[in-house]
Amino acid sequence: MPSSAQARRFYRAAKQRFDDALLLLEMERTTAAVYLAGYSVECMLKALILSAVPRTQEAETLGMLRGARAHDYEWLIHLYTEKGGARMPPHVVPHFARVNTWSTDVRYAPGTIVARDAHAFVDAAAAIITGRMGGCNYGTDR
Repeated sequence: MPSSAQARRFYRAAKQRFDDALLLLEMERTTAAVYLAGYSVECMLKALILSAVPRTQEAETLGMLRGARAHDYEWLIHLYTEKGGARMPPHVVPHFARVNTWSTDVRYAPGTIVARDAHAFVDAAAAIITGRMGGCNYGTDR
């Protein structure tokens, strides 16, 4: 569990949104499941960033985590390493390649994502969320 209160807030949100995604996937609500799984990855990246900065930089960094740019995984990963976080472990890279197709625009997409694609996306999100990044185990309780 991250020591920073702000990092813990994003960490908890990531876990809750991921659990919501799993429930939606089970109910065959694939588009919503992908949206929330993607959002959970975003929240986890923000938790990692906030856990990497000194408390004196937390408010400034939190301000950077707002707006359209703050939904961009590549920018978030760059910010994490810039703030002192470790490089992404090689075993996590392929999972990021899969989820990097995510966009907040998914929330506006009518219809249903093909179940096979949704499951693959949620599995990749799970690998990221339960994986080790920066030496910190931000895994779920599963």
